[in-house]
Amino acid sequence: MEAVIFSSKIRNIIRKSLKWYSYPLIYFLVTGLVCAYAWYTRPIPYRSGIKIVFKTISVIPTFIWIGATTIWIATTILFVVTAYWLKKRFPKVPIWKKAESRTRLSDEKTPISLWRKIASASLSAIGIILIVVGLSLAVWISRPYIALLLSTSKIDALENKVKLGQVQGNRIIIPTALVDVPILEGVSVGQLSRGVCHISQSSAPGQGGNCIIEGHNLAEFGWWRPQSFFSMLEILDKGTPIYIFYNGKKYVYKVKEKTYKSVNDPKLYDITPGERLTLITCVSTWSPTIYTNKRTMITAYPQ
Repeated sequence: MEAVIFSSKIRNIIRKSLKWYSYPLIYFLVTGLVCAYAWYTRPIPYRSGIKIVFKTISVIPTFIWIGATTIWIATTILFVVTAYWLKKRFPKVPIWKKAESRTRLSDEKTPISLWRKIASASLSAIGIILIVVGLSLAVWISRPYIALLLSTSKIDALENKVKLGQVQGNRIIIPTALVDVPILEGVSVGQLSRGVCHISQSSAPGQGGNCIIEGHNLAEFGWWRPQSFFSMLEILDKGTPIYIFYNGKKYVYKVKEKTYKSVNDPKLYDITPGERLTLITCVSTWSPTIYTNKRTMITAYPQ
């Protein structure tokens, strides 16, 4: 009889838990539709970036969500199985008698005490807070990517700006990543909050060496962090054009490769001869190394 009740309890847990899988699937459907819209409304050269965005804001978060839900369900079932085994193995332990007594009292609909109501309300409030915080972080992380998907006009405007060449000061423009930001000399916290920074020890554009430019990643956690500018370098693919306006001249580079290196890797700030452009920022937020020493490095060569 107990085995039948136990089996029924497990089935009920699984059946009630299956509804939690609907939420990540709905999220995947919504974000997938947004990416599909962007895919079919953008010119072919822009589509490689859309694939990366789809993976970043749709596929990876969905798998993380489903994985977390599966672990939670498996943990709940494991707890019930362990409790059942312990009860069978040690039937005389007082804890099981107390549990049975509490079950009978609940079946008799004994009035719930004030402290139990407070505990239940507190757990519910914590759950709601965690959900709100989780959704807020998801919105914060996804914001630049969603802006990219829904901003065809901004990309066209940046393309026209490059063609007209009416750019004041030193700037870097990458239309497909919505980058249009001043290039400041030297790296500091204040400089990085106002633009991207040219590493002073590296070459300037057109000098025949490695021009290294560094910027923050907007997708980092932290509401207090300043606005950043290299949040979507992750979507750059081989062949993507990068435009540098420096000292009144225009320089065009095309992306050759995207790599991930330690901040202590000497190749990250390599200033050996050979004209090229290196863009550096923190790794993508969904990577577990976001707060370690990993950096995303984009290497581009003159067109």
